[in-house]
Amino acid sequence: MDEQHLAALLEEARAEMKMPGLRAAVRLPDGRIVRAATGLADKEAGTPLDNDIAMPGGSTGKTFVAALTMLLVEDGTLSLDDPASKWLGDLSWYTRLPNPADIRVRHLLSHSAGISDYPGTFRYNLHSVWRAIRRGGIRFTPEELIGFATGKKPLNPPGEGYRYTDVGYLVLGRLIEAATGRSYYDLLTERILEPHGFEDIVLQDRSVLPVTPGYTMGARNLRDDGTMKIDPTSEWTGGGLALTPAYLVRFHAALAAGEIVRPESLEQMLEGGWHNPATPGEHYGFGLFVHDHGMAWSHGGLWPGYRTHVTHNTANATTIAAQTNRDGRIDMAAVVARIAAALD
Repeated sequence: MDEQHLAALLEEARAEMKMPGLRAAVRLPDGRIVRAATGLADKEAGTPLDNDIAMPGGSTGKTFVAALTMLLVEDGTLSLDDPASKWLGDLSWYTRLPNPADIRVRHLLSHSAGISDYPGTFRYNLHSVWRAIRRGGIRFTPEELIGFATGKKPLNPPGEGYRYTDVGYLVLGRLIEAATGRSYYDLLTERILEPHGFEDIVLQDRSVLPVTPGYTMGARNLRDDGTMKIDPTSEWTGGGLALTPAYLVRFHAALAAGEIVRPESLEQMLEGGWHNPATPGEHYGFGLFVHDHGMAWSHGGLWPGYRTHVTHNTANATTIAAQTNRDGRIDMAAVVARIAAALD
């Protein structure tokens, strides 16, 4: 696999799926990273997409949250079996969540706490429309987003079911901060980004990010002042990072090599979570979708105007990530699979 071959694969997929731009990075078993980009970063300006400008990675940032949590477990700051109430039980919003007395750290990591999510709910949509009209943009604090899941019946007893939920990771973010007395972004920078040479990953801690435009239903998502209709600071520990495919493959390869967390911690990330008897070998661990009994893992990400997907294959020690600057019904996992097939 070389850059020319990868670029040809991407251009074919980009044209088929009607993407403005598409890019990918492949980390090969020898450590070499092949990158390619095709199409446009900015349709209005006619600017070609490159490999270096950041795009919001959506929920791919959850793996970083999970890795940081495991580092805190290694330190003894947290335990996977700590009740969340140990750190958050005196907060009124926490007591209104489903299962507040029984949620453990491991349940938040694996989306098995029985907590629902906010996207697509009537209350979230109503508040979003109101803020867009009255304030000109949509921004929520973590507590406001968590509030959309309070006062509801549990979806399952903790540890006995699975429902993907950004709310659970926002709760986890507040738990991390309560346990450490530090901000999540400061801890992430200090423990993972700087030590591993990821300083150029963009924290979504501001309203204007140095990113390429994205396109939602064909419409440009960046305004003239650089802001977005939905403020990127709202995502926080639900994702909260703008990056490139090269950074994603480097991070996941380092995770696989035991360079981010200890090998035994990675094993817990892969083995943890609720295992559905109907889908043996496939489950959500701690910040990772686990496939083939741990022989591969992946994570996708969506932010309005962008789609991202990353997969690591343990069997052949390859890591592949792809990004596009449009959203909608795009199968980015299929793009990654197409690249993987070309490597065989």
